[in-house]
Amino acid sequence: MPIPLAFALFLSGALCFAVAIDASAQDSARGKDLYETSCVGCHSKSVHNRASRKAASFEALRAEVARWNKEIGGTWRTEEVNDVTVYLNDRYYKFPCPQTVCKADKRAARE
Repeated sequence: MPIPLAFALFLSGALCFAVAIDASAQDSARGKDLYETSCVGCHSKSVHNRASRKAASFEALRAEVARWNKEIGGTWRTEEVNDVTVYLNDRYYKFPCPQTVCKADKRAARE
């Protein structure tokens, strides 16, 4: 049974939208949700504001997020680790975000 043209156009548009979302920056809002769901039970915001914090760069922050992901069972994919890292970086750390993670920076560099 053939797919109606209107439905096929809708699916085509939806796929283009999904690709556009994937090409954007990592999702800080999703990172916030993941952090609040999995990390806030043990980490208050003070852990990120203390003078002796471990992370001294974006890469070190990402390594800490990945390490704690493994400690709690390792259920996050690379994208989710990146999302949480971007959220924490935006909220507390303010390190330069590498273009390999913050894809929006790549777009801005091309414009």
